[in-house]
Amino acid sequence: MSTSLIAIIIVLLVVAISVVVANIVVRRKGYPIPGKTIVRCSQGHLFTTTWIAGTSFMAFRLGLLTRYQRCPVCKHWAVVHPVKDEDLTDEDRRIAAEARGKRTS
Repeated sequence: MSTSLIAIIIVLLVVAISVVVANIVVRRKGYPIPGKTIVRCSQGHLFTTTWIAGTSFMAFRLGLLTRYQRCPVCKHWAVVHPVKDEDLTDEDRRIAAEARGKRTS
């Protein structure tokens, strides 16, 4: 194997391990990550999004628990944060579930 191939494999392994560790850390802090997660945008709207710490496909990551993405509730770009399960009421969960079906494009 060439040296450059070994270096690429090592980098990929480090990235994969970092993503796994980040997800374990945020789950231990009480956030339902990775997976479908209820988030709150900077204007207070609740909606559900797929959140995997360390990766994002439709948002700009601004840290481990912060993203800049489109809010499907009123179709604006906003800073969003995941909400801990223990901080959600049944009404909050219902609102987020209704917003899940809205398109974000």
